[in-house]
Amino acid sequence: MCEILRKKTLEVINIDLSMKYDVVPISEDEDSIVFWSLEDDQNTSVLLRIITGKNIVFKICSSEEIVAYRNKVYGKKDKSSIINELNNLERDISLEDDYVEDLTDSPIVRFLNLILNYAIENNGSDVHIDSDEEGALIRIRIDGVLMDLCPVPQWANQRIHIRTKVLCNLDYTVKNIPQDGRFTYKYMGKNIDIRVAITPTSSGGKIVFRILNKESIDYSKSGIGLEGNDLYLMEQLTSQPSGLLLICGPTNSGKTSTLYALLKSLKSDEINIMTVEDPVEYKIEGINQIEIEEKVGLDFESGLRAILRLDPDIIMVGEIRSLETADIAIKSSISGRLVFSTIHANSSVSAIYRLLDMGIDNYLLSAGVIGIVSQRLVRKLCNCKRRVKTYVDLYGEYLDVCEPVGCSSCYNGYSGRRAVFEILVVNEELRQAINKGSSLSELKSIAEKGGMVTLKDAMKVLLLKGETSVEEIYKNLITIGV
Repeated sequence: MCEILRKKTLEVINIDLSMKYDVVPISEDEDSIVFWSLEDDQNTSVLLRIITGKNIVFKICSSEEIVAYRNKVYGKKDKSSIINELNNLERDISLEDDYVEDLTDSPIVRFLNLILNYAIENNGSDVHIDSDEEGALIRIRIDGVLMDLCPVPQWANQRIHIRTKVLCNLDYTVKNIPQDGRFTYKYMGKNIDIRVAITPTSSGGKIVFRILNKESIDYSKSGIGLEGNDLYLMEQLTSQPSGLLLICGPTNSGKTSTLYALLKSLKSDEINIMTVEDPVEYKIEGINQIEIEEKVGLDFESGLRAILRLDPDIIMVGEIRSLETADIAIKSSISGRLVFSTIHANSSVSAIYRLLDMGIDNYLLSAGVIGIVSQRLVRKLCNCKRRVKTYVDLYGEYLDVCEPVGCSSCYNGYSGRRAVFEILVVNEELRQAINKGSSLSELKSIAEKGGMVTLKDAMKVLLLKGETSVEEIYKNLITIGV
């Protein structure tokens, strides 16, 4: 029976040898070593047998899996190893690689896999490839912030564009119009959905890969940061038999993740949950999800009307963008359904006026809405943080807080993100104020008197706990004019 790899074996079959021959050792016993490999190549087998003095057994896998398993055995790659790999690939590149259609093991295929694996391993949400006169700069968005990975020369940039379009089944000869696509990427035996946007620029073109890695997100209430009184209020709102619950915030503030967490917590064989989304980012078993397709006339309005004919108990509308969608959603909530949706607004109270500005009648809004949640995503400090006492202008006092340091694990002092919530429960006093058209300041005053904890105060709690930094709080609160 094969055993765990010995240290001596990993010294002999080092990462450079692994990359050169595209093999990764898995396990061994006294007589043999088992390798992942792209193919059962006899020349490679003989070479490895000479090097190790043992019989060689190959298990065939894809090039994506080779890179993933290599990282698991030898450790995750850092930026320098990505650049080294690029240099190795430049030596391997040949004119036959220009179109990368049927090849599964060309240098550029391996390099693109390397970039995607690096992003996945570091919980990156997006990979940006920005063309310039020399080639392109590759950047990865980690914890909401774009970070430079490496520059690539023109030969690599051109081939990355072609390879990406081939993966998405797009016409790689088209260069002067935007193109959107998607493909499934296999990583460590799991399928990861990747959405791609390609657009021409004055420098030659830009690609963005959106990585939808379901495994990297905990879609539970605790997983998104709901705890204490926030958790209690959210459970009170979602236990209502009907009404409209809105999640608001800027782009990339975690609104969709919050909706998914709520839907997962409510999922039951006894109720019919239906969604209309653009796009369906993650599929949830037991929930009927509709993806809009405007090219064929399926938009939020038509999708929502279709759902209403399918006997739903709970409805989720990905986003309220128009008066028509808002009107249908609110009327559905008044007629006995629990409706969830998102809207772009800076605060929970301002979301009320956002709907009124769209043209929703005061009486309809006051009758339908049961709660509004404003949220932000803040970066969490790594354990390498240090505690300091500093004056914080935002709160007008000296506070014991933590600041980022940076270590070999985090590089920049932060590791991961969490949501911060401002939960507005629409009580009777607030309902009457909405109905009579009270001002924004009056609504805010009523909400705070009713117990609403503002984002500013919620972030102060995290600051004092040492979970985030003053810098993060300022960055997130500037959007609401605090």
